[in-house]
Amino acid sequence: MARKKKQRLPEYTLHVFHHFDDRVRKMLQVFLVRTVKEFTNFNYEILLDMAVVERTIQLKILGLRTTALTMPGTGPALGRKDFSDLSGSYQLSIVKLDGEANVFAIDLSPGKITITGSPESPFITVSDLPVPLS
Repeated sequence: MARKKKQRLPEYTLHVFHHFDDRVRKMLQVFLVRTVKEFTNFNYEILLDMAVVERTIQLKILGLRTTALTMPGTGPALGRKDFSDLSGSYQLSIVKLDGEANVFAIDLSPGKITITGSPESPFITVSDLPVPLS
């Protein structure tokens, strides 16, 4: 009898949403990566590299680092990239440091962001729900 694979829990969440930035006076598409795990000692930053080539958005998670202020803090690690010129359908590829990738389809329009597709056992979940930016 074949053994059933254990379903692993996601390590990260990615929130993709529209946000009006008062500083630059533009509507931005925010890509905010958060760890599922909450940290209790320091606030960590997720190092991200992001590239847009033709109709593909590639987001690389490069690891964690402590923030410049090493004050104690709790919460998930966060990483953020903003864009102001994305529109239409894209393939969204999220790659971890070990090379593992999850691929989604994303459609960006001025009024709505739609995310479809998901791997069988993803390391990241993707949502179009906005989260507070601080």
